[in-house]
Amino acid sequence: MMSKYVKMLIVAAAVFLALGGVLAFLLLTKPSVDASVVSGEESSSGVNAYVLDKQAETVLSVKVENSEGSFTFTRQTRTVEASGDSSSTEEYYWTSEELLGVPQSDSTVKNFISNLTSLPQKSLVEENAEDLKKYGLDKPTSTALLKFEDGSEIKMQFGIKNPADESSVYYRADDEKTVQLVNYYAIAATQSDVRQFAQLTLTETRGTDETNDLEYLKITREDLETPVEIRQIQREEPQTSGEDEVTTFNTHRFVSPVTAEVDVTKGSEIVNGVYGLTVSGCEFLQQTVSNMEKCGLDKPRTEVEFKYGNKEYHLLIGNEVREDSAVSGESVGFSTLKGYYAAIKGVPGIYLIALENAPWVTFKVEDIISERPLSPYIYSCESVEIKVPEGEFKFDIDGDDKTFSYDGKQLDGDKFRDFYETLIGAVGEEFYSVEADGELAVSVTFNYKNGDGSDTLSYYESDDRKCVVSLNGKTVFKVRAVYAERLQENVKSLINGGEIKSDW
Repeated sequence: MMSKYVKMLIVAAAVFLALGGVLAFLLLTKPSVDASVVSGEESSSGVNAYVLDKQAETVLSVKVENSEGSFTFTRQTRTVEASGDSSSTEEYYWTSEELLGVPQSDSTVKNFISNLTSLPQKSLVEENAEDLKKYGLDKPTSTALLKFEDGSEIKMQFGIKNPADESSVYYRADDEKTVQLVNYYAIAATQSDVRQFAQLTLTETRGTDETNDLEYLKITREDLETPVEIRQIQREEPQTSGEDEVTTFNTHRFVSPVTAEVDVTKGSEIVNGVYGLTVSGCEFLQQTVSNMEKCGLDKPRTEVEFKYGNKEYHLLIGNEVREDSAVSGESVGFSTLKGYYAAIKGVPGIYLIALENAPWVTFKVEDIISERPLSPYIYSCESVEIKVPEGEFKFDIDGDDKTFSYDGKQLDGDKFRDFYETLIGAVGEEFYSVEADGELAVSVTFNYKNGDGSDTLSYYESDDRKCVVSLNGKTVFKVRAVYAERLQENVKSLINGGEIKSDW
């Protein structure tokens, strides 16, 4: 049977809820903080009052202590060269030994110190507080000891959040009994550990300098028979727009497991995702044997090696990081994949990388391969050799004069450019990796200038009215048989001055 006290509580709660008395209900459930504490009194000096009003640059050190431990930032000075002239300036920044060499975010540290030194007062709660326990200030949740260059220092103490407004937290300075409310989010960094100050962008951004173009990318993954290797296409770029620009905008090509170009759009996140690689947080400061094993980085599921800007990187991606899903605070029996543990060789720290920033873990070659597997710029070639059942034909290209010839005779320039467009125009309709065993229908070899080698695109007959396309001996696609048929016809037409057909 319910006690009289319990019945009274139930009735009281019902009355409060019926009247929309949310604030009063909060007070009922938190009897240690009375109504005057929750409401507080407005500061007589108004919203522009500060509990501390100092310049961040005057801070020599900040020591933070909380339930996670402690960390200290100490001021350093560096010389910054001004752009465009020979002048220089001195700049302050702060470093922490507790980061153990993990690169820090200077902007995060600077904002943290600025927030503490210019901390607005939200309201004055009590000027001569005898009971600090109800504010959580008898045993502060965190403290920050600031030392300044003038020799002064202050110990900032933070208690519990205001039960009626969790964006506020109780505060007092040193051993004073004046209690104030300040913005919790301005001081939240005092209630975590030093990992929050880690630099979360692990690689350099690309910028506009062409020397920062990605030179190579190698992806080794546990589910791949051979690594995927991608390299920058080294070829002469079109000098003019218009009819002479017979190529695509693709910038990279596979060299393993196939030899074909990477589609500039579909493969963008794979190729460009390495620039300014951003992680979600620092999980461990040290890459110890134990930490690496715990995170699956001793035997990573994916390795990504790449180079740009004359700098090489080796990214390791390990175990999944999951978060239990919950409804109203109760587990519903499944978890959500947040991302993966990750590390870069030579860079201290183990990080969490989000799914969207780690496309190399799940992508498939067939999803990003260009439908036109090869598309060299026409004037990067010195000749094109074509083999058909009727024989072999070699066409010479003079990139300086923009002329084309066969057997010593100059050809019609417009017709040759149309013909060349058909040579690189085969659009893959079906990714195919089985070795071709049919008869050769056509092969086209592009010989590049300046001894840059050659590429051979071959079409083999198949029983399904399609052709198997291979590039440098590796099968990449199936296309309609009409492609090979048109190429055979166009070789004869070009030599004889006929029409070049591009209907597929």
